[in-house]
Amino acid sequence: MSSIIAITKVINAFAELLQIEIALFNPEGVLIASTEEYKKRKGNRIYLSFFQKQYEHPISFVKKPGHMKMCKGCHFQNNCPSTAEVVKNMVENGNHYGYLSFVSFSSDGQDKMIDHQKEYDYWMSKLSDIIVSHLNDSSCSVFKKKREHTEYILGNSYKLNKLKELIKNIKNSSSSIFITGETGTGKSLLAKLIHEQSIFRKGNFVEINCSSIPESLFESELFGYEEGAFTGAKKRGKPGYFEMADRGTLFLDEIADLPIHLQPKLLKVLQDGMVQRIGGTITKKVNVRIIAAANQPLENLMKTKQFRSDLYYRLNVIPLHLPPLRERKEDIEDLVQNLMEKLQTRTGKFINSYDKNFLGKLKEYHWPGNIRELENVLEYSMNMERTMKLTVASLPDFLMKDIPPSISAKNGALKDTEKEVIIEKLHQYGYDLEGKKQAATALGVSVRTLYRKMGNLGISVPK
Repeated sequence: MSSIIAITKVINAFAELLQIEIALFNPEGVLIASTEEYKKRKGNRIYLSFFQKQYEHPISFVKKPGHMKMCKGCHFQNNCPSTAEVVKNMVENGNHYGYLSFVSFSSDGQDKMIDHQKEYDYWMSKLSDIIVSHLNDSSCSVFKKKREHTEYILGNSYKLNKLKELIKNIKNSSSSIFITGETGTGKSLLAKLIHEQSIFRKGNFVEINCSSIPESLFESELFGYEEGAFTGAKKRGKPGYFEMADRGTLFLDEIADLPIHLQPKLLKVLQDGMVQRIGGTITKKVNVRIIAAANQPLENLMKTKQFRSDLYYRLNVIPLHLPPLRERKEDIEDLVQNLMEKLQTRTGKFINSYDKNFLGKLKEYHWPGNIRELENVLEYSMNMERTMKLTVASLPDFLMKDIPPSISAKNGALKDTEKEVIIEKLHQYGYDLEGKKQAATALGVSVRTLYRKMGNLGISVPK
């Protein structure tokens, strides 16, 4: 409460200096601090939809409060006691702190605000900086900033909690970890969580998506190169990912796409901990914790000689499996709440609640795209929603279709569903290379992975 008292004192000092009324609201639109005159005239809440509509213009000037299009729906519409307002969404470094409002209740104050708009913008920015700085240095519970990005949110279901307990057991280990899980389950977030809780947390977390690096560049990216090693090489060379991750963690995502000719070189580094840049003669000792991940078991690739068994066993010292979302639907509620916070800044809508039917429909769906698909659905819904609460009316059409209750229990049905989703995206974007690139992006996978899935599921290009 001392934080609120301190902020109120600052607000009153600015109000006296500028001869205006000032109010401060938290991200939910609840009044936290204000001058007495403001509270007496306008009360404890703001018209939140107005601020959401003005999100792309953080400081907005309202010349005719209550009589503008933006005021439609406000309880002060056509009867606002304010004569002029300057309002600001306080968003700094990806965090949303709330709303600040400068208000005049007189015609003289209105003229002054109109004539000196830039001056009021300046003082509003100054006051906002002071408040944000104070909030960052305090632990004020009633005015808690909302993060644009909440990291490592995986869930609190039984399966996830068992996985987190396992991670605690290996926090002092340097053994390699191999994570399996479907696309979109959050393998990258799990790898970051492992890093943050390990003895390597003071070092860098370096992430590589093995499917996104052109094969011709993979070796130079992984091991680095010296000056003049090849045409186009940078002066003074470039360190590779292993050097960048020294004393930290190297996360090799989509390890199944690692080119076969590079697998022995990776194995050698894992065995002796020494790297040598392309074109170099000096070897360097590195201490790197390796975490690898794949969206499918590698046994089939090992049988067809596309992945070396000795490398697999070197990586798979500690196997972890991240279950799909359909097997831990009790996590959906926590995920929805945290993803909504993440999406507020992106959508410009600070919606933070939903009705029971909305959540029920999410739990009925089978989520072939897992958490990544859930995030996409929420982003769509937040963009489409016309109220301050997510409802089934804002859900995409495909999710509103009836889902057979047995689909999550049958592997064959899941493959059919995945096949249908891929074919739907290919029909939407096209079967040419550009269409496949767009389809892969929409599905949250690489083009290489899309081709592999098409082959495994028997999806052919129509003639």
